[in-house]
Amino acid sequence: MCPMNVLCRKSSRYRSFYSCRFALREIVILWRFISNDIKDTIVPSVIAFFNGWIYVRPPIRYLPGQLLFSLIYASLYIYTFCISNQLHSIAEDAINKPYRPLPTGFVTQKETKIRFLIYNVLFLILAFYLHIFFISVAWIVVTAGLNQWGWSSHWLTKNHLGMTLGTFILFTAQWVIASPEGKIAGNVYWYFALLSIWAGSSLPLQDFRDVEGDRLMGRKTLTISLGEEKGRLVMIFQYLIISPALVLIAMLTQVTMVHILGTIQLRCLLLVEIGIHWYIAYRIWHFRNPREDDFTYHVYVFLFCALVPMLNILRASR
Repeated sequence: MCPMNVLCRKSSRYRSFYSCRFALREIVILWRFISNDIKDTIVPSVIAFFNGWIYVRPPIRYLPGQLLFSLIYASLYIYTFCISNQLHSIAEDAINKPYRPLPTGFVTQKETKIRFLIYNVLFLILAFYLHIFFISVAWIVVTAGLNQWGWSSHWLTKNHLGMTLGTFILFTAQWVIASPEGKIAGNVYWYFALLSIWAGSSLPLQDFRDVEGDRLMGRKTLTISLGEEKGRLVMIFQYLIISPALVLIAMLTQVTMVHILGTIQLRCLLLVEIGIHWYIAYRIWHFRNPREDDFTYHVYVFLFCALVPMLNILRASR
C-alpha cells in the first residue's frame, strides 16, 4: 500500500475525530448555557408549535421537518439570549448560579463573545429561511434592551416590556413555523397578546429567588424596590385578581362569556386556572425561602405551558 494513502487515511480519521469532538463540545456548551431555561422556553416553544399545527392543520408530511426547525429556532432563540445575559451578569452568577459556564471558567469571555456573533448570524439566517426575519430581529432588539440597555435594571421594563414582547415574539414565530402559509388570524393575535401581557406581568415572581445577586447588580426588582413584604403583597394581588382576569379576557377573544358559563368543560377550565393562580398566591405568602420560591415559580411555568394550548380547547368548544 502506498505510504501516502496510509497518511491520507490517518489524516482523514483525525479530522473526523476532531470534528466530532468540536461538535460535541459545542453541544455541551450550548446545554450549559441554556439548561436552566429548558422548561421556561424550549418546552413552551414546542407546545406553541403544536398549538399552531393543530389549529392550522397543514398536511402531515410537513410535520417532521417543521418540528425540527421549531426546535432549532427555539434553541437559537434562547441561546443567543443566554449568551448575552450571562456575559453581562458574571458577578451575579458567581453568587446565584456558580455552576454556569462563565463563572466556572468552562469558556472564556472572549470565546463567548465570538459565539454570540456567530449564533446571532445563524439565528437570522434560519429566520430568513423560515419567513420570520423581522420577528427575529425584534427579538435581538429585546435581548439588547434587557441585557445591554438596562431594561433588566427595573422590574417594570424587564417584565412588563421585555418579557411581554419576548413572549409575543416566541408565540408568533412558532405559529408561523407550524404553518406553511404563515397566516395568523386577528383573534389569535389578540389571544397571544393578552397571554404575553399575562406572562410579563406575572413574572416578578421569579425575583424572590435571587435577591442578593440582584442587589449586587444594582437592579430594582419588585422585591428590592418595595421590600419583601410589600413585594409579596403586590404579587398576591396580581395572582388573586389581575392574572386570572387577563386569562379570562384572553378566553373572551375566542368565545363569549355566555358560552364559557354554558359549557361545563370551559367552566371547569376557568375554575382550574383560577385555582392554580390562587394556589400560587397562597405559596407567595406562606413559603418564603429561595428553594420554595423556585418551586412557586415553576408552578407558574406549568400554568404558562398549560395556557398556550387552551386556544385549541376554546376553538374546539365552539
